[in-house]
Amino acid sequence: MLSRKTLTAVLAVLGAVLGVIGTQFGLALNVAGLIAFLGAAVIYITGEAKADKLRMAAQKGKWKDPKFWIVMLTAIVTALPEAGVVLPIDPGIINAVLAAIIGILFKVKPT
Repeated sequence: MLSRKTLTAVLAVLGAVLGVIGTQFGLALNVAGLIAFLGAAVIYITGEAKADKLRMAAQKGKWKDPKFWIVMLTAIVTALPEAGVVLPIDPGIINAVLAAIIGILFKVKPT
């Protein structure tokens, strides 16, 4: 099944291509069909967003999990240099330390 991002990207590309073809060849777009198609896409995306919201509500404890926040911090540290932020320590070193912490947190405890 298509994800919302993929569906939105396909709709954007399709809209751009149809716009260019319509302009170059003097074609008129079928407005009723276009509205019906966009309506179906909006309904699908809205339904998936509601399902995502329910899945997040079922994982309320995730916000208190230290593993979640370490992984979130790793993602942020990785993205900062891409945004032009210069860190005092090499992001590779920071991520290595965070990976070691994640390894310790995910360590299987004997039962």
